[in-house]
Amino acid sequence: RLGHAALMMLDLDNLKALNDVYGHDTGDRYIRETGRTLHDAMTGHSVCSRLSGDEFMVLFYGYDSREQLRRDLNSLQSRLRRASIVLPNGDSFAVSISGGVAWYPEDGNDMASLKKYADFAMYQVKRSHKGGMQEFDIGVYNEASYETQIAQEFEQMLAESRVTYHFQPIFDRNGEAAAYEALMRPETPNLRSPGTVMKLAQETGRLYDIEKLTMFTAPELFRLRQQSGLLAENAWLFVNSIASVCLIGADVEEMRRRVSGIGRNVVIEITEEEDLNLEILNMKRRSTVLSGLYALDDYGSGYSNGNSLLTIAPKYVKVDIAIIRGIDTDADKQQFLMTLIDYAHPRGVQVLAEGVETLSELRKVLEMGVDLQGYCLAPPAAEPGAIDEKAAEVIAEVERQKAEREEAGS
Repeated sequence: RLGHAALMMLDLDNLKALNDVYGHDTGDRYIRETGRTLHDAMTGHSVCSRLSGDEFMVLFYGYDSREQLRRDLNSLQSRLRRASIVLPNGDSFAVSISGGVAWYPEDGNDMASLKKYADFAMYQVKRSHKGGMQEFDIGVYNEASYETQIAQEFEQMLAESRVTYHFQPIFDRNGEAAAYEALMRPETPNLRSPGTVMKLAQETGRLYDIEKLTMFTAPELFRLRQQSGLLAENAWLFVNSIASVCLIGADVEEMRRRVSGIGRNVVIEITEEEDLNLEILNMKRRSTVLSGLYALDDYGSGYSNGNSLLTIAPKYVKVDIAIIRGIDTDADKQQFLMTLIDYAHPRGVQVLAEGVETLSELRKVLEMGVDLQGYCLAPPAAEPGAIDEKAAEVIAEVERQKAEREEAGS
């Protein structure tokens, strides 16, 4: 009996404005005129009802094709566009109504689903262009549902501290694990990307909460791993921090409690793309809880002009993966890195090659004299393993060749 059918959800626009300006009697006439227009437009294959306040629902059913049904839908929309009421001041006021349509059986085959989908399509119209009609789109719905789920999981992550950290070793030129970078790993079903976490934090004004979660959790987990013998003792911990945020008040004391014993080994890592707040940077540098040392991350990622080196005065500069990728065969990238080394090393600034992924890249950056981090040496893990055997062989070979050259030179 249903054949091809469509459920239409309708919501009156501007009812509140009418009530506020002309009173509820005028608003009631607006609703009644809409109901009358809908009633007059009904066919032998349609049912209309008022759900509440300014919401209506229409079911068209029993059509042989969607095209046939769509003609009656268009006719209804035309009638609604022509409908109007007369205001107390004598002006004509056009009926404006936003609607959403869900199709049977394509979108759903039960009333609850069709109503939910038509309602979703209607509110897409209300948010973008009132007075229109929109058909349900499962792709848009799934995307919106996913975004809603992600937003809920983000709030849950913050409220319940549902996050852990993996640690990636940073090796010196001798192949020893001198430091570890803490990398966020959200523990929620759908929210898995640290990049998405930061995007949501920026959009919702929750950057302070992310900073607190990071500074409370990463050092605490690091200390526990060290106590279990899983991470090298006396190693530095690089923690990604937000350049424009600094913990204050009771949160500082809570951080002090959580990092007890390793706080002075925590290096604050920030990226040069961030907005740099000198007051915040100096507050962190004067920290009585952490080391006050900075690592400048992603150097060479497209914003480098040397000013960040002067402003931040970091102890460590981590060269972006875009520079390291293919550096073994790219003379320009080698020159970029050598220029940085010539500036940094005389000033006591250590240079780290970030994202080393091939043995050829490893050999070249070792020969140039920088420290190392990347999947070629060891991936991040909750319990990171030892350096890769082949990487260790390359390091040993480069060191041996260096010793031979020094011996020959002497």
